[in-house]
Amino acid sequence: MADDIKPPKRPKAYDEAAMGDLRVFLQKAEQAGEFHVIQNADPHLEIGTLFELSHENLYPPVMLFENMKGCDPTHRILCNVRVAHFVVGDLNLDAVKAYRSRPKEKKEPIPPRLVNTGPVFENVIEGDDVDISKFPAPKWHQKDGGAYIGTECVVVTKDPDSDWVNLGTYRVIIHDNKTLGIFIENGKHGDQIRRKYWAKGKPCPIAVSVGQAPILGVVGSNTTKPGVSEYAEAGGRIGRPVDVVLGRHTGLPIPADSELVFEGFMPPPEEDARPEGPFGEWPGYYASDSRPEPVLHVKAIYHRHNPIIIGQPPTKPTYPGRQIKIPHVAQLWDSLEAAGVPGIKAVWKMPGAGSRFMDVISIKQMHAGHAKMAGLVAAGCLAGGYMTRLVVVVDDDIDITNPAEVMWAMSTRWDPKTQTDIIDGCWTGQIDPRLPPEKRDNGDTTTSRMIVYAVRPWHWINEFPKVNEVEKDFAEEVRQKWAAELDFLRK
Repeated sequence: MADDIKPPKRPKAYDEAAMGDLRVFLQKAEQAGEFHVIQNADPHLEIGTLFELSHENLYPPVMLFENMKGCDPTHRILCNVRVAHFVVGDLNLDAVKAYRSRPKEKKEPIPPRLVNTGPVFENVIEGDDVDISKFPAPKWHQKDGGAYIGTECVVVTKDPDSDWVNLGTYRVIIHDNKTLGIFIENGKHGDQIRRKYWAKGKPCPIAVSVGQAPILGVVGSNTTKPGVSEYAEAGGRIGRPVDVVLGRHTGLPIPADSELVFEGFMPPPEEDARPEGPFGEWPGYYASDSRPEPVLHVKAIYHRHNPIIIGQPPTKPTYPGRQIKIPHVAQLWDSLEAAGVPGIKAVWKMPGAGSRFMDVISIKQMHAGHAKMAGLVAAGCLAGGYMTRLVVVVDDDIDITNPAEVMWAMSTRWDPKTQTDIIDGCWTGQIDPRLPPEKRDNGDTTTSRMIVYAVRPWHWINEFPKVNEVEKDFAEEVRQKWAAELDFLRK
């Protein structure tokens, strides 16, 4: 990669107004010409199919479903909140660099601000009046085990031993009028917190928001250090505190402008666990099947007038709309540099591998063992620790956003015997399709991962054959000379 690339402009994704308020986001989507209102669609498979078809595009349009079949006409479902072009900008390394070079004041966490009330309390439903079934919950995929109301949701928990408030994005199914099922992988922060309550003989207080500011969906799906609240991370990214109100039953802070929130308690699984799944997950399979999972007994429902539920179910990662997630890439790059790995030139995710399975790291080699340092850190740091299958380290002349260049590096610079590490006992999850049945049944969510060092061998790097390619500066000079006459040269 060239070192003289000009600093990129601030990305569109940091329109604080749109990212910090869902209803402002709708206005911005319409102004951008990326907004479709769809009437009379059926939540049973049809909405999910339209959603999946929209992901045939790299930048799927924002879709607002109204007057859905069999649903309250005042309730709406909104899809593609985090993948529209006006939100993500151009998906390239410039976007990653811009994301990482945000002004410092936009990086520092800003704690949430507690307020007395907010739009989420426009409607309060408690006790016998609680009826989850009144709200639209699509069956997204044909083999799903039920209606999932939570796909781009924010699950709020609070550590019982500290002030740490955690936000996580986990799938949520409707069991009955007063009970939700929440699938949380072992080891996730929400799982760690709920187990602390259970160890004390208490149910875990939980609030589930299924419609909220887009920035909360971004931070809820990212990996944050234990003890760091995603509310503060979100505040730092939009430049202001996120307003929160306290749930009336749990005392948990919930977004004051949430569209729809379910509040309640999750008892330990030995007291109440019900079959959950299968569900078509982001690796592209129904891997976790149906198994008993803990449930949330809902004590209260809070919602705005004309509430909007965000729907963002996983699709097969080969769809263009399953984009490279810029925040995930930036987080891994930050982790490598925070660990002291020098010479990192670029970080990327491979299309088709989803958001986690395959990471590619570009380095300018500086010493013996440099590539191994980068690979081991990438495979073991917080940002790369969960469900990574393959890490590929390449030289800095490789365009890692181009899969053909990555394959070329692996084909010509990698010796499988001497430039490969395979590490066992690494963290994966129930949704990993390659987790063997016996491990799945025993709750052993560990797997192996491979690190490929597709770099010129350091000890004879200067003797490695030269690349057969016209020098870039001369090629550009020739392009400019002939572009007016030869249209195939015009970019």
